[in-house]
Amino acid sequence: MDLITLRNALLITLSITLVMVLYRRFRLAVLARHMPAPMHAELVDLLVEYHPVRLRVTVKVPSQQLLTMRVLNAEHQGLHAWSEERHGPGEVVLTRDLPPLPDGLYHLELSTATQRTERMFRLQQA
Repeated sequence: MDLITLRNALLITLSITLVMVLYRRFRLAVLARHMPAPMHAELVDLLVEYHPVRLRVTVKVPSQQLLTMRVLNAEHQGLHAWSEERHGPGEVVLTRDLPPLPDGLYHLELSTATQRTERMFRLQQA
């Protein structure tokens, strides 16, 4: 009788442990796949302003980071780069004058030490 009780207790404990391990793995996999990295800069908004032609970029920075911005063409080749700037935590609005470029599709690359984000924008001056 004593061994049967021990066997039942071990089976119940093993089942509960297995469910907990599977739930933890599932939760970590979902968080890693669907949640953004909490310490990365987030490019919130990108606007093209005209007269003069410039970009207005809104970035949410979680901690002190060095931001680098470049303009890329449709084939992702670098066309223009601005100097690096260090920004603290909070939402930062950056305004950058664009070099003389023909109308078309371009990409803005925002990069830090640990990430690189690209956003497409259309330049239509005519």
